[in-house]
Amino acid sequence: MDQNFYCRACCFSVKHFSWIVGDLDKYKKKSEKTVSKEFLDAMDFSGFDLEPWETHILSYACSLFLFILLISLDIIIFNIFIYERNSIILILFFTAVVPIASMIYLSEYPKIHAKFLRIYTLGDIPEIQSYIVMSMKLVPNMERAIIFAADNSLRPLAKDLKKLVWDIHIRVYSNIDEALIEFADQWGKNSEYFKRSLHLVKSSNSEPDEAQRIMTLNKSLDIVLEGTKTLMDAFAAKLKTPTYVLYSIFILIPLALVALIPAVSIVGVRMDTVTLVIIYDIGLPLFTLLYSEYILLQRPAAFSPPNISAGHPELSNIASIRKNIIIVTLIAGAAIGSSGYILLDFYNPLNIISTEAMGGLVLPTFPIVWAMTAMITIYCLGVYMPYKKIRDDIKQIENEFADAMFILGRRISEGRSAEEAFVHTSETMKGSKIGEAFADIAKNLSSMRTTLHGAIFNEKYGAFKDIYSDRVHTIMKLLTRSVHRSHEAAGMAIIKIADHLKELQDVETNIRRSLYDVTSTMGSTAIIFAPLIAGVTLALSEVIQKILLNISKESRNLPDEYNIGDFMTEAGTGMTQSVSPDIFLLVVGIYMVLLVIILTRFAGGIEYGDDRPQFMYDLGQRLPVSIMVFTVTTIVSRVIFRSMV
Repeated sequence: MDQNFYCRACCFSVKHFSWIVGDLDKYKKKSEKTVSKEFLDAMDFSGFDLEPWETHILSYACSLFLFILLISLDIIIFNIFIYERNSIILILFFTAVVPIASMIYLSEYPKIHAKFLRIYTLGDIPEIQSYIVMSMKLVPNMERAIIFAADNSLRPLAKDLKKLVWDIHIRVYSNIDEALIEFADQWGKNSEYFKRSLHLVKSSNSEPDEAQRIMTLNKSLDIVLEGTKTLMDAFAAKLKTPTYVLYSIFILIPLALVALIPAVSIVGVRMDTVTLVIIYDIGLPLFTLLYSEYILLQRPAAFSPPNISAGHPELSNIASIRKNIIIVTLIAGAAIGSSGYILLDFYNPLNIISTEAMGGLVLPTFPIVWAMTAMITIYCLGVYMPYKKIRDDIKQIENEFADAMFILGRRISEGRSAEEAFVHTSETMKGSKIGEAFADIAKNLSSMRTTLHGAIFNEKYGAFKDIYSDRVHTIMKLLTRSVHRSHEAAGMAIIKIADHLKELQDVETNIRRSLYDVTSTMGSTAIIFAPLIAGVTLALSEVIQKILLNISKESRNLPDEYNIGDFMTEAGTGMTQSVSPDIFLLVVGIYMVLLVIILTRFAGGIEYGDDRPQFMYDLGQRLPVSIMVFTVTTIVSRVIFRSMV
């Protein structure tokens, strides 16, 4: 939920639904006494401009609205359709639980949002701290280093640094040391290693010589990087049990039970469409999503994904592209989804569409599952492919940049001019994007007679005007600050910057490697294992249903003295009376689509964190493969099992 939307919803609820709590003044006083300090801290950390009682009124209003809405729907549905007792119980259960769950969620949302925000913000620590340390190595001025990190990062943590600088300017703190100690203590509640690192940075100015100062700064950055890696390693080690629970209880068992659903009619348990939909398309996906999000909530922050500006030239027409793609998805979905029933209208050529249990190749609702898949795939790949391309370009440039900076630093430390150093680096890195950018810098310096800053960052002819990596831009700004120093000092500063970049990249790589077992398992489950199990069990359920129907037919032909009451006669009719095979497949197919979405979100959340473009792109790639495996497995299993019935 968007933070601004939540605030607006609270204000709207207070304005129109404050009558729910009766006397508002009394309720405000009561709320002030009962609200916890944890809740108030969460409100303050999240930046909600709200009072606790306003959030409570929103939760009461939404809960009441949902309860009235669900009761109204129940009355309408029960008057139109006839349901089995199990379905009525499930419907009433959801009618009671959903409003209560929404009330709890909305009332606790500030705490939930604060926890997500802490995780997201802590991911900024390695990058922000590296900027502070790099700046301190060039110029040992703490305030200047903090201002540099705050001004050159778009991360949420940078906003706190800007506030820190503002508080210093308006004399909230008497000096930078006092402000930094307060800031370190505040963040020490969430990250002890960040607190220790900040204290080391502060103490570096007190070191007696330059070598000792640099060693202290290096140690401060090592603490942050090692702390991040240690937390992620511990998280990876703790992931095994929750992942097994997610895989077995929420995926394997529900899919395995699909084959047994037709057989429960033997013991008199009747299963209708509403029950199946509530269990497989609402209940199980919802609980799976909640459990997976609970696991992700324990994920320590590592490195946040790169920011992509809305003003990027490749995204200039993304709004119109999104509209066109939505139109295409609707047309494709309608065409594919109706194809099964269209073939039936044309007398089912080649007996492709099944009209009875174990008949034909596919049931008429299978194309509906593919229609959903096609719509999601077209939208995800069509809209988020540009984001993926931009991300890949940024990662490629950042990977090349550290090597280029090392070569550049070596040349400058040898006494070469800036033009000559950039030319040499571009020739060494020939064929890479960063090599082309360095060649443009050298050309600008020699032909435009501009400053180094202008050669790199000028909006019209700057070599980096088409490079959109915030990290690369920030490091190059540090480089322009070091040119006033001697060749040797500037070259060594650039080499140290390159070493820092390599350390950051190595830690990111090691973290992804430590999480690979879980992410690969979830990816394989979404693409292969889950659709394989679902396809086989779906075919088995049809086999069981066919066998029960055959037994039921044969039992009717037995003489009365051999007929054991109506037990066998009714055994095979439970499913056919309530859930036809095509509806049964549609319910399971929708469950498969939802399962792939949840598992893709889970695997991506573990590896990348909260990265929507990456998630949507991965979903667009995995979903069609998964449903193709599901389709092939179902068809092959039906063909094989047909000979056994």
